[in-house]
Amino acid sequence: MNMPKTPIGGSSAWTVPQVMQRDDWVCRLGGADVAEIDAAVRSTRQRGLGIQEIERDDFPLDRLTTRLGALRAQIRSGLGFGYIKGLPVERYDRETLIRIYWGLSRHIGDPITQNRNGHVVGHVIDVGDTEQHHDRRLTQSTAELCFHTDSCDVVGLLCINRARTGGESRIVSGIAVHDELMRRRPDLLPEFYKPIYMDRRGEVPAGKQPWFGMPLFSWHRGQFIGYSPIRQYIESMARFPDAPRMSNAQREALDVYYGICEEERFCLKLHFEPGDMQFLQNHIVFHSRTEYADGPSVEGWPKRHLIRMWLSLPDGRTLPPHMAEKWINIEVGTKRGGVPTDREPIIPLDPFTPAYA
Repeated sequence: MNMPKTPIGGSSAWTVPQVMQRDDWVCRLGGADVAEIDAAVRSTRQRGLGIQEIERDDFPLDRLTTRLGALRAQIRSGLGFGYIKGLPVERYDRETLIRIYWGLSRHIGDPITQNRNGHVVGHVIDVGDTEQHHDRRLTQSTAELCFHTDSCDVVGLLCINRARTGGESRIVSGIAVHDELMRRRPDLLPEFYKPIYMDRRGEVPAGKQPWFGMPLFSWHRGQFIGYSPIRQYIESMARFPDAPRMSNAQREALDVYYGICEEERFCLKLHFEPGDMQFLQNHIVFHSRTEYADGPSVEGWPKRHLIRMWLSLPDGRTLPPHMAEKWINIEVGTKRGGVPTDREPIIPLDPFTPAYA
């Protein structure tokens, strides 16, 4: 079993106190920055470009380009995450918001499909899905999502509306948690380097089983690669009588792992405001949200609404072969990850478009 013999450490193994002493992970937009963004939007429209046709160079920015480059470096090889704050979302219609978000995201990576319906922009909003809908992921529900990763190099979220209560965004350094497990429970650490089996929730690539196995931690070519599952997807494996089951040691290891993720020293709680954008490198930063409640009606209180993008990094990490069981394509320099589908890539403007129907 290929495992590091000592704690990994480094800039990506951060704790909350360390992060709160610095602000190089935040890009705050001022009036001049917003003017640059508005000019880039006008440029794409004058050229007749649809949103999906916009490449990085089609969304020209001036001073903001340098700042986004620094943020991208932080996401790729620093802390593993970055924030953009201060986009005045109330000024724009939905098409313009998505056009802006797409254009800014193209300075980070390449968009890929997020679900079997071919959505390259996703709406994280409650459409009534529940944990009992085993053929759907829990994105479009109000359920708590424990610390997890998505099937892409970088996941981005743009906040349009907050929940009335709950829906708190939280992130953790996977490397810091790994190193704490090594110090606290070295007897359990090998369990994370063995496959843990999860439900594909109805998104089954051709020739694959409706479940897959993945180690939570990998040590590949001298780099840490993390994969954190949503626990409900492990528990719903029970619906497959012939699927592999977790060992008692793995269950204990998961309990300890999720417990460490929740500890104040490791769990960075971020108050998402409308206009905030979050970009996380999934291989080293895991994210969660708390259960939430919207208002009594859409009119009485706007529903919690985030717009999500999954991005592939052409210069991303080299991934271990077992990642292909979930990602299918893991080759560096290609658009890798995402959800394989034979549907044409689309951008649903209606936030209530079902992602998994």
